[in-house]
Amino acid sequence: MMMTQDFQLPAEINHGNVEQVLHDGLVAMKRLSSGQMMAIDCQHLKQFDSSALSMILSLQRQAQAQSINIQLNAIPEKLASLAKVYGLADIVLV
Repeated sequence: MMMTQDFQLPAEINHGNVEQVLHDGLVAMKRLSSGQMMAIDCQHLKQFDSSALSMILSLQRQAQAQSINIQLNAIPEKLASLAKVYGLADIVLV
C-alpha cells in the first residue's frame, strides 16, 4: 500500500520562518520510503514572498534525491504567478 504524507503549509511564509517550515517539511518527508508520495497542501498559504518558492524547490530537490513524489495541492494564484516569473512553473506547477 502506498503511503502519502500530508504536509500543511502555514498561512505565512517569509524570511523569518522559512527555515522552520523547510525543517518541518523535511521531517515529514523522512517518514516516507522511496516511491511514496508527499502532498503539500497550500490552501492556508495567504502571505508569502520568494522564500516560499525556494523552500518548495528545496523540498522537491530532497524528494527527488530520496525518490519521493511531491504533489502540490491548492496552489495560490500568486504563487503560480511567482513561479512563472522566475521560470520555475514547469518545476513547481507539476
